[in-house]
Amino acid sequence: MALIKVFGVSLILLGFFLAYGLISSYRPLLFGTKTEATIVAVKRVNNKRFTYVYYPIFQFKHKNKMVKVVDRSRDFEENSVGIKEFIFYNENYGISRGLASTTIVFSCISACFILFGFVALFYKGRI
Repeated sequence: MALIKVFGVSLILLGFFLAYGLISSYRPLLFGTKTEATIVAVKRVNNKRFTYVYYPIFQFKHKNKMVKVVDRSRDFEENSVGIKEFIFYNENYGISRGLASTTIVFSCISACFILFGFVALFYKGRI
């Protein structure tokens, strides 16, 4: 019985650890403003695994100022200059392009860990 409670506590801790890590992905979505940005250039960066990685440089208007930001969340093709996208931007938290499938999957995994952790914690040994 004590082993089940230890397992439940470990699942709860693991679930909250995953949820805490995902909070940084949600902050630009929650606190940022949605704006249309244009890719004005592509930054070329050396990578250990591949030869080069290309990061887009977004330019958009925010609070009557033109802002240029490099998005390092995913790489782009070298010839993607001029493409317009909707992004979420906040001065404190940076930019986000919306919910990614990996963020949604890990959020579900985190919620399941927390739920099953509480089920295992309050399990009485009867069904």
